Amino acid sequence: MIRGGWGEPLRAAGRSLWAHRLRSVLTALGIIIGVASVVIVVQLSKSLEGRIMEDVNRQGSHTFFLTPYVPLSLYQRGARVRFQPLDREQVRELRELAPEIRVASSETWILPDDAMAKANGTALRVVLRMVDEHGLDLANLELQAGRDFTVTDRTLRAPVVILGEKIAQDLGFSPASIGRSFTIGGQTAELIGILKRQGEVPFMPRQDQDSAMYSPDGQVFIPQGSFKALYSPAMADLSTTWRLQVEPALPLAEAEARLRLALRRVRGLQGDDADNFTLTTNRKEVEMVEKLTGTLLAASAAMVSVSLLVGGVGVMNIMLVSVQERTREIGLRRAIGARRKDILAQFLIEAAALCLAGGLLGLGLGAGLGTLLSRLVMHHVGAVPYWSLAAALLAPMAMGLAFGVYPARKAAKLDPIESLRYE
Repeated sequence: MIRGGWGEPLRAAGRSLWAHRLRSVLTALGIIIGVASVVIVVQLSKSLEGRIMEDVNRQGSHTFFLTPYVPLSLYQRGARVRFQPLDREQVRELRELAPEIRVASSETWILPDDAMAKANGTALRVVLRMVDEHGLDLANLELQAGRDFTVTDRTLRAPVVILGEKIAQDLGFSPASIGRSFTIGGQTAELIGILKRQGEVPFMPRQDQDSAMYSPDGQVFIPQGSFKALYSPAMADLSTTWRLQVEPALPLAEAEARLRLALRRVRGLQGDDADNFTLTTNRKEVEMVEKLTGTLLAASAAMVSVSLLVGGVGVMNIMLVSVQERTREIGLRRAIGARRKDILAQFLIEAAALCLAGGLLGLGLGAGLGTLLSRLVMHHVGAVPYWSLAAALLAPMAMGLAFGVYPARKAAKLDPIESLRYE
């Protein structure tokens, strides 16, 4: 036990660090940068995960995506896949075989070369997103004005459109413009709705007008089959994706197995025939994000380790300089009764306090920048897990103790008489 308790070593360490404030901050810079970096990476990772999970939860975990295509890797493995389009008749048969399907909704993306929307003296190249009466609901897109598509719109192939918020603004439309007509590719279109603003998709390019099409805010929604002169129906059928929403009470794995078995039967596949369709769930998005988050966290751990190592070396270096500068002080303290334990404790406390202060500054800096970047890039701020906050404080303090041992031991072993003679 230190004579007189920990009070005097703590006060002595505090006075020393305060007397050399600038040097202390510069010494802790490596710790500050390392901790701030890892907090920023964790914040961005959690924000990305939260943004995608928010979308997945709105869609519902029991939503499947069905296309007539298979991954390229299947062909590369030498599998013989018989391509077959996926039409409404097959989906109707699928629903008869799999009554657990609650909603089946088709969606097709079309980007015709001559799809120019013209209104109020403005002309814009647009992407057409064909959906049915369930499309907006399943994609979690809400209207700020107007109405949704109906069964009648689809069956009559009505020339009506719903615009994303940004493209409506670019064309000079507002909620008061509902019912107005304009042209798309030379065909008359009636505006029946404007979506609420959705925000940009993370990591998508934003350099030009076409990049806005990645977000629903920059898209033109039309009923399935409308504006046929702008596209080839055969090509549209080939690029159609189906959303299948199944009963939520059914376990996801069982639902997927039932759908896959029914699909193989509908499409005439037997025995060892390879699947000529792709059936996925939004769980794939979650797994992808979890994998990405794990990779980013591993990278941040390596980054902070290097930064802490550099910072620790800096702390050791400055503590050795401090021991040399305060040799006479150490000798004086030893002469009036301080033991080696007291000197050892003082220098260890200084090293740990220096690193802990760096950790606190890095934590504050990282949290502030991480929140700002999350809002700007992800449009969603994820909660930083408690383990990362604890690590941001405990790891630097442990590093300070580890790298402060040698200077502290060197100070504690100084001979009092020789120290007093030191110039």
